[in-house]
Amino acid sequence: MGSQTLSRPGAHDRRSAQRWISPGHDHRSAPEKRNRLPAVRHRPCRRSLRQESRRFDLRSTGLAVACRGRPDARLVTLRPRQQRLPRFFKTCGARVVGGLYADLLNMGVAGIWNDMSEPAVFETPTGTMPLDVRHDNEGSPTDHREIHNVYGMLMTRSTYEGLLRLRPNERPFILSRASFAGGQRYSALWPGDNVSDWAALRQSVPTLLGMGLSGFPFVGVDIGGFAEAPTPELFTRWIQLGVFYPFMRAHTAFGTPDQEPWSYGAEHEALNRKAIELRYQLLPYIYSVMRESADTGIPAMRPLMLEYPQDESTYGNADEFLFGSDLLIAPVLREAATSRGVYLPAGDWYDYWTGQHYTGPKTITIPVTLASIPIFVRGGAFVFTQPVVQHTGEMPGQPLIVEVFPSSGSERWLYEDAGNGFGPSMRRKFSLRGNTIEISAPEGSYRPPARSIIFNVRGKAPIKLPDRFERAEIQLTSP
Repeated sequence: MGSQTLSRPGAHDRRSAQRWISPGHDHRSAPEKRNRLPAVRHRPCRRSLRQESRRFDLRSTGLAVACRGRPDARLVTLRPRQQRLPRFFKTCGARVVGGLYADLLNMGVAGIWNDMSEPAVFETPTGTMPLDVRHDNEGSPTDHREIHNVYGMLMTRSTYEGLLRLRPNERPFILSRASFAGGQRYSALWPGDNVSDWAALRQSVPTLLGMGLSGFPFVGVDIGGFAEAPTPELFTRWIQLGVFYPFMRAHTAFGTPDQEPWSYGAEHEALNRKAIELRYQLLPYIYSVMRESADTGIPAMRPLMLEYPQDESTYGNADEFLFGSDLLIAPVLREAATSRGVYLPAGDWYDYWTGQHYTGPKTITIPVTLASIPIFVRGGAFVFTQPVVQHTGEMPGQPLIVEVFPSSGSERWLYEDAGNGFGPSMRRKFSLRGNTIEISAPEGSYRPPARSIIFNVRGKAPIKLPDRFERAEIQLTSP
């Protein structure tokens, strides 16, 4: 799904940046509601709509779960009224619910947000449906006390399968906070409502690392916090960290102050823009890392101990992490900080911004300003980047900028495809042998649009390309 950096802050309002809709709204018979989504399929800023577990006419279809053992005994109270809930365990129920998205897709919707799908129920002590609610359970009826943990995943599965049936050549995008083992196949995940304070900022790191180790690589928290309001400094630090959340999204509750990148004055707007642009610059690297996660199950956002299991100094390190195997992120997580300590495991490391070389293992102290996004790169890395773009639809044809951080012998893989769908893909190996960069023949049938490749070599070692690459479309900047 495409996304967009916003270049005219004064022209945007948060209520128009993302549309929320319930499937219970009869958008087919309400033209004024259809008009809320004007021709969005042809615009770079795409819409993702919020769907809660409610407001389908399920009783008449026989697809409602049974409350207190009787299908029509009573309803459960969701927001804002009493509702019936789908029988996602019944194949017919899942197919009916999954098929309700056709009109929304035709209106230009590019993603679905399954919210409150535990399900959240407001009238019970447990906050979910009564534990003696009966579920079909694929022909083996059982109580909700056994089904609760899997119910939200069944909703994302029905949504995923429904979107795939409706648009078989497009990758479904779904966001949820409720899932179960295996649910990473169907949706991105965020861990629920958080608070706008520094403790929640710090807690987001071990939370997302734990989710990744539990099999969910496409995760992120609400940047800026959902409840209450962040200070300008807190929001800036959060969006700087959010560059390296696998799923990067700012979000806040209704009734809170404006919480957009441009809401905190000119200085913070410039810093927040710089962070968002860094995310777009790193997309070729991020995309390759996410492909690796899909293939291997290794999370994109990794605790240091995953890559350095023999190094006891990495155990319990909850304020820095790796994105992929090569980028060590040391976010600034303390208010008014002027410095922070960074632990560098064994090997060669480079400051991403200055190129300064370090040899680990060691702990260093670095100065930080409000603009600092501390990043250290493992020696031997090829970090695949691109120029700043305004949305992902602008990526094809952009120069590929490869930041090279020399070390003795290394190789890295670049993954590319069309950016959507299930068509051909391509992998190429970039290697450093001695002082020579090698690029392998492509694997796979996808070919990106014509573009230049620019190598920027960090450090002091002289690097060269083989003679066959000395042509106009290949550029090399080396000490």
